[in-house]
Amino acid sequence: MYELETANLNMTSGSPVVGERSPQLLWKQDTEYSADAVEWCPIDGYKNVLVCGTYQLADPESVKTADSVTEKTDPDTTATDPDKTTGQTQEEGEQASENIDQPKQRKGRLLLYNLEVEDGSGDGSERSVLLNEVFREECAAILDLKWGHQTIDGKPCLGVVNASGEVLLYVLQDDKTFTEKCSLQVGVDRLALSLDWSTGVTASSTPSIIVSDSAGELTLCHYQQSGLVNALQWKAHDFEAWIAAFNYWQPDIVYSGGDDCKLKCWDTRTDCSYPVIVSKRHSMGVCSIQSNQCKEHILATGSYDENVLLWDTRQMRRPLCSTSVGGGVWRVKWHPVHGDWLLTACMHNGFHVLDCTNITDDNVPILQSYHGHESLAYGVDWCRMQEHSPEHLVASCSFYDHVLHVWGWS
Repeated sequence: MYELETANLNMTSGSPVVGERSPQLLWKQDTEYSADAVEWCPIDGYKNVLVCGTYQLADPESVKTADSVTEKTDPDTTATDPDKTTGQTQEEGEQASENIDQPKQRKGRLLLYNLEVEDGSGDGSERSVLLNEVFREECAAILDLKWGHQTIDGKPCLGVVNASGEVLLYVLQDDKTFTEKCSLQVGVDRLALSLDWSTGVTASSTPSIIVSDSAGELTLCHYQQSGLVNALQWKAHDFEAWIAAFNYWQPDIVYSGGDDCKLKCWDTRTDCSYPVIVSKRHSMGVCSIQSNQCKEHILATGSYDENVLLWDTRQMRRPLCSTSVGGGVWRVKWHPVHGDWLLTACMHNGFHVLDCTNITDDNVPILQSYHGHESLAYGVDWCRMQEHSPEHLVASCSFYDHVLHVWGWS
């Protein structure tokens, strides 16, 4: 299901002025399952491609139905006699009782969309943004997904982590379908929670992927022609390791954030027995981190404490500044072209764009805010497509109302 919005997409050049124009909803899509991750493809020729990952808790399927129960011929047995109050047989009632105690299943769906921007009625003032679903795949519940910054074997590659504790690589084919290239299980009885690629600044024929999980561990994976290899795994946090990210300018360095309220820095040239840095500047769980791929030494972190901290990675005793955004900061995304703006998904308080052009000891200003969602703000990303599109176009998704939005501003 979808809903089309028509908007004036004539964009002005140059940096926008704070409050110049509020973001407009351009497209609304029902993802059916709860949506928690969205990513625009960064590869030339594919920048109109959007992926969405979903996470759905489902009751375990009943093993038996009324039609499948075999009646017994012994007149003394009561196994198939319906219970007077529930209408169930004894066997069905026992099965239902067992199902109550079984954990819910975590299922998901990988959705692939193609963005089209069409001219309006001819006066040049309006255009229609169309988001067409071109592929879907049922899978384990998805916790995070990220496109590789470069192609692998000449094709865009998507990394996905899921509730089965796996990291998977999908290759985007010319017909806009995915084929699974390889996978690696980072552990059993755990959820793989986040991933990041090492190639944000420097290309590599053998890129690395860092994965964090619900057991508090990090796994460094190397891609080779034979598939993904577990190069290093270590205990990083006392509770869930919500997020892990590379320093794109020095990819031997990895940052992680956990439910233990700690931000840590690791040097993967060692065995990672000890972190290089431990910061307790966040007062609650650290759930988002991203290195700025346009500006060296700048790092952003977000937390359940509703604050975004900006750091100089050369001196991490204290952050450069702290900005309150009014909701737990589940994701942070630097602008991919100039790196001056930071896009944030703030759970109970929508989405915000922070203007980090001039970082001072005080907080940075909020450039734009989007409150079009009615549920937890989880996934968000910048669209990198320039042709026939607004200069500032964003996709976002929210959880319980299972909705994907495309919105933009001038």
